[in-house]
Amino acid sequence: MQHILVHYAELALKGKNRREFVRQLAKNIKQLIGTSKIDKEHGRMLLHLEEITEAKLNHLALIPGISNFAVVHTCPSNIEAMQATAKISIEAAFPDLKPADFKGKRFSVRSRRSYKRFPMISTEINFEVGGFLKNEFDFIVDINNPDITVHVEVDEDETFIYTNKRKGAGGLPVGTSGHGIVLFSGGIDSPVAAYIMMKRGMRVTLVHLYNSTINRDFTKIENLAKQLSLYQGRLRLIMIDLEEFQRHAIALTPPRYRMIIYKRHMIRNAGLIAAEVNAKALVTGDALGQVASQTLDNIHAIYDASSYPLLSPLMGYDKEDIIKVARKIGTYEISIEEYCDICSYLIAKHPETKGKREEVAEFEAELPTQGLEMIKQERIFAKGEKFERR
Repeated sequence: MQHILVHYAELALKGKNRREFVRQLAKNIKQLIGTSKIDKEHGRMLLHLEEITEAKLNHLALIPGISNFAVVHTCPSNIEAMQATAKISIEAAFPDLKPADFKGKRFSVRSRRSYKRFPMISTEINFEVGGFLKNEFDFIVDINNPDITVHVEVDEDETFIYTNKRKGAGGLPVGTSGHGIVLFSGGIDSPVAAYIMMKRGMRVTLVHLYNSTINRDFTKIENLAKQLSLYQGRLRLIMIDLEEFQRHAIALTPPRYRMIIYKRHMIRNAGLIAAEVNAKALVTGDALGQVASQTLDNIHAIYDASSYPLLSPLMGYDKEDIIKVARKIGTYEISIEEYCDICSYLIAKHPETKGKREEVAEFEAELPTQGLEMIKQERIFAKGEKFERR
């Protein structure tokens, strides 16, 4: 059996609710990574796995709620066992290095005692374990800028030792901050917005609005949903055909205002889904000023269509920042595949950038904004695979 030690930071601040947050994180990790057992104690988790692969470690780094983690070696809580296990941990972390290659490398030992009755304080443990390693590998002590840092975490019966600590995604476990509906375009931005809300603990449902006269192949949209299911687990993708409404909008609305009218109707439809699934908010991938529909005036005119709180986690992001996250979570290469965006269907070359609510109301008075049949499809994904279709 192999082990990964997981630490969480923000969860430790949750007071009386902390146990529920930790329970949810353990549940998410077990579902997404596949562990035979998880021990929870002293602000950390110990994952028991049959096999640890680089793919599993990379996946774990993106699961919301984890501050940092490391593959660990365990030993009894006595100094001799710690010394021997620390040596094994270093050799396992650098399998390509020969004994002579370690000579002259700078190192430090950093210990922490969860079990305060252990007969040595942390500085004494550092000295004993560090002195042993210095002699074994011919290391140079450097606590400020080490090449290798050995971490020793002492519990009452068991000590955890590791060298390669990896940074996690941070945030809160998915499922601890309610349920939201993501308006899912399939571009670069909306998958990133979905992931960022997952990092704040929100469980999301994706709602994709399309026009059946121009979109019939949803492979790209499904692939994006599959990728996001790696971080949430079970994830619903609901797709709604707006062909009938767009036909009326094209006939009755000036081209410069069509984008605003389209987006308002998309928000209304997302709100209907929110009511069906008991979600509490809508989420968009809007970033202020990025495109014509995302000017402050147009945001004001468009968001007015929602009776739900409308969250836009990317509002202050630069495009480069969004792309960086998209690459990290594996959605960027999918997002840049060709796909016809419903928002740009038969709109003006230069759309309105300062939409006025009074004009929007006049145009919508002529449109069937309610009462049209909602034609929808649903897909469900889990851990990167589609497992149900309705």
